Amino acid sequence: MEFELMDFHRDLSDEELLQDILRVKAIYGKETLTREEYKKYGKFGHNTFLRHFGGWNEALNLCGMTVNAKQCAGAQGVHNYAQVTDEQLVDDLNRVANILCKTTLSSGEYKKHGEWSICTYFRRFGTWNSALENAGLIPYQQSTGGKIATEEMFKEIGRIWVKLGRQPTSTDIKNRLSVFSLNTFTRRFGSWRKALVAFINYVNNDNNHTDKVDRSMPSGTSVKYKSTGRNKSKVTHESEFHRHKTQRDPNLRLRFRVLERDHFSCCICGASPAKDSSVELEVDHIKPWSRGGETVLDNLQTLCSKCNLGKSNLM
Repeated sequence: MEFELMDFHRDLSDEELLQDILRVKAIYGKETLTREEYKKYGKFGHNTFLRHFGGWNEALNLCGMTVNAKQCAGAQGVHNYAQVTDEQLVDDLNRVANILCKTTLSSGEYKKHGEWSICTYFRRFGTWNSALENAGLIPYQQSTGGKIATEEMFKEIGRIWVKLGRQPTSTDIKNRLSVFSLNTFTRRFGSWRKALVAFINYVNNDNNHTDKVDRSMPSGTSVKYKSTGRNKSKVTHESEFHRHKTQRDPNLRLRFRVLERDHFSCCICGASPAKDSSVELEVDHIKPWSRGGETVLDNLQTLCSKCNLGKSNLM
């Protein structure tokens, strides 16, 4: 069982993209799909469909699917990047900056107060900071990749993967699902694709999936002595520290392997963050740690926080 990287999107055929729309359509049992509905279960980002077909509605038409009035209005309305001028985009950036009394803006701040979509700015100017510079604003400074531990970046990729229930795309990162910007990943790994490759290689590394317990005496361990004739023998209170061969908490690699094996869903109730954003998944010992259970793949399962709380130490 391993994490797998999806095929590179630029090598995809139109037929593969259309078939994935039809696959998601079957999940919903509907005659049409919005981009947000597809995003929950689809394999590919919106920009992939934009490059291949010119837009989401065009892809739906090729699938023989209905495009409802709301979708048509959205495509023809003010958020259609082909209808808006650079001057309008720049003016609205300055308008929001004035409202917030700031000389720079994050894309998240603009999204709350702006008139146009964030994607429109990326399509028109290439990067968010390029749009800010065109508006005479100061480029937005975010934490640089050099100050962030690589494992923290892997942890963030895994968090988004679990949340979406699928491989994250660069569009997901541009839409600020990550605490780190797309440029942060690009500076560290060379591209988003290479960041995913590095993450998958890290998670699938067979070395050190479990951490052996540190056998040095932990601080706070009480020690007693008992007399046996002339000698005193040291006796420590029996503790989990001495009974286990592995650490209690799974390391980052092992945690992700358990989540992927269980399809990012609770093994008891089936809840998943991809279906309900309020769901929090936890990795739990099947045989409780307190009863001698080890932190190994076969003794771990994915539970939502509610089921894990109800399970307690029951086996």
